[in-house]
Amino acid sequence: MRTVSIDARGCGLVDTDLQCGVGREVLLERVPPHSVVAWDNDYNIFGDVTDIILKAVLGMTVEQADAVTLQIHEDDLAIAYRRPKEQAETVAARIVTIGLKVAIEPA
Repeated sequence: MRTVSIDARGCGLVDTDLQCGVGREVLLERVPPHSVVAWDNDYNIFGDVTDIILKAVLGMTVEQADAVTLQIHEDDLAIAYRRPKEQAETVAARIVTIGLKVAIEPA
């Protein structure tokens, strides 16, 4: 399965955490990332999936949302988001509003 890069910084780590002397490994141990996996279905059109991903994942570009949607279409699933569990749960709740099946998994 291909993974679409959502954030160049990765795993939702913000620069301020690293600048405050908390190392990446320590931060990942304290707040482990989780992935939101979205599956394809037979009744949503491409544009609907792109739109809901854009609404669900704040800060995502249209190009990134299109790439995630294309991966969902071609591979029947894609990692739509990767961040700490609480943030992943919020995004997953938004995505299911159009009927896509989602799961939250440790990254």
